[in-house]
Amino acid sequence: MDIILVIIVLILLGWVLKSLGILSEKDKVALNNAVIYVGMPALVFNSMLRNVHADELLSFFKLTVFILAVSAVGALVSYIVGKKILKLPPKSLAAFILICTCSNTAFMGFPIITGFYGTEGFTRAIFCDVASLFLVIALATYLGSKVSGQKVNVLKQILKFPPAIAWGLSLVLILLGFDMSVVPSFISSVLELLSGIVVPLIMLSLGISLSGKYLKFALIPAVAVTAIQLFVMPVAGILALPLFQFAELDKKVAVIESGMPPAMTPIIYAEIYGFDTKLISAATFLSTTVSLASIPALHLIIEAGLI
Repeated sequence: MDIILVIIVLILLGWVLKSLGILSEKDKVALNNAVIYVGMPALVFNSMLRNVHADELLSFFKLTVFILAVSAVGALVSYIVGKKILKLPPKSLAAFILICTCSNTAFMGFPIITGFYGTEGFTRAIFCDVASLFLVIALATYLGSKVSGQKVNVLKQILKFPPAIAWGLSLVLILLGFDMSVVPSFISSVLELLSGIVVPLIMLSLGISLSGKYLKFALIPAVAVTAIQLFVMPVAGILALPLFQFAELDKKVAVIESGMPPAMTPIIYAEIYGFDTKLISAATFLSTTVSLASIPALHLIIEAGLI
């Protein structure tokens, strides 16, 4: 459970630095860019080539399918709740569906899974995040075209995302039998150092970003998002486990990743396509805050053998 305390401290540090005026909302762009364009590709590339073998790929891809299935449940439930119960207008409904469907399997998932289950767990988390990565880009593009009428090439958006490029390149090299043992030691050291920036920068950025100032504008949708992301989706995941016949570690990673709060990237697409950014900000703040208690609780349930 120490990893949760580490994350809380780093998030609070980001908030304190913002409160003192040392960092600002604008600085999160630079932090996120460092993570997305440098740290995360290095982390994915290094971990994949060290820990994944060609004969394991089929097993790992079951995690990708699992997250897609759980996300589909989130999309369906959020559409029904947002349209039929909350009766949200189109721009708010698009934001609601997007943030309910796309979980933070990377920015929150990677450090938490690594803290709980080490490098082997992290490698599996990468395959969970592949689903979230493709889903957030594809769904945001689809919803954006519906709301704004803009035409965007989904495949192009995915192919130019650096962590996706690192994952695809790693996959090709693994299938060709390549591994890190043939890489010069100084390159390996550089990748290790770059990988190390990911968790602290992500958490600092999260601390800068999180704000409850929009809760008064979107409290009810934020509560609904929190319930769907942190309760409905992990329960759906637990119920779906018999269909996947996971190994023990894969099962643990799958369930915890299914209980992550909303991803951070929907806010970027919300600004591009004109979705309701206040709803997304409020829901991200509430869900992420609650998840700092719900994820450890889910972990305790798993380790107690109740799932």
